[in-house]
Amino acid sequence: MAMSFTFTLDGEDHEISILARRPDLSLSIDGLAYKVSQAPAPDENRVSLTVDGRNYQIWRTWEGDRIHLRMGARTFSVGYEDAILAAQHHAGGDDILRADVPGVVVTVHCEEGGNVSSGDILMVIESMKMQVNIVAHRDGIIETVHVGINESFEKGTELISMHAES
Repeated sequence: MAMSFTFTLDGEDHEISILARRPDLSLSIDGLAYKVSQAPAPDENRVSLTVDGRNYQIWRTWEGDRIHLRMGARTFSVGYEDAILAAQHHAGGDDILRADVPGVVVTVHCEEGGNVSSGDILMVIESMKMQVNIVAHRDGIIETVHVGINESFEKGTELISMHAES
């Protein structure tokens, strides 16, 4: 089963699915297939990608549920909702943030009992050589931080539990 994401770019939703990770990353974007490879980057905010044989330098930064990308002379601000978090949200399972991919914890920006607002960065994880911000999907209070810095985890692992403010 493919892992799917929905991105909003310029007001239009785009469906992106990871079709294969090996031997090459294969993506489907709005039904069109692409082969993608990533070269080592000099820093965490820059990515060197090859998409179907064409090379791109991309600078990126995350802000809540948005990714800001700069490619050449163009800048994009892309909104996204992770498929697993979207399913949890629509099923009423908002209180536990789970890993949608295996990885390792890079930093933790929250603590048990702490108040958080929607969009706050709670944790940064690394998976497939990419760092991803785990953000609060709503206002609440951190109940439990299940993993610590440099700790590895598998797909589906509980990362953070939270509950609504009383």
